[in-house]
Amino acid sequence: MRFVFVDRIVAVEPSRRIETLKTVSGLEDVFADHFPGYPVLPGALVVEAFAQASQLLIAVSRDFAEVGRLRGLSRVAFRHPVRPGDRLAIRCERRAAPDDTWVLEATATVGARRVAAATLEYTLEAAEPDTDARRYAERLRALARELRPAPVEIATSE
Repeated sequence: MRFVFVDRIVAVEPSRRIETLKTVSGLEDVFADHFPGYPVLPGALVVEAFAQASQLLIAVSRDFAEVGRLRGLSRVAFRHPVRPGDRLAIRCERRAAPDDTWVLEATATVGARRVAAATLEYTLEAAEPDTDARRYAERLRALARELRPAPVEIATSE
């Protein structure tokens, strides 16, 4: 991934939830234009952080044999601006759905303040050899390896 909006995986329960962190740096290019004199992280990039965390959860849960394809985005709400220096905590939790569909409730907080929320819906795609899905699964595998929490923080699914 060229633009990564996950700095660290804090915790993951395969097939259930993931928690990630993103420290918002004032040096990011987006702040040059959004907005001069009052820098704010665009809401679309908060949604991208939700999507990246969700993709990591799906891939880890499926042992990188499948990846998610975003099918829908709903109930998106932005409550407070995210500014340089903020530490964005993302939590994505899977809701009941058919096995081949993943519906995740995503929330973003800065400290104790909820700043954004959304519902993301994914279908699964097999990561077959020599496909874009396989290449994406390998990028997610490398990212998960780089950002993974200490072994004690990973819960196993039962």
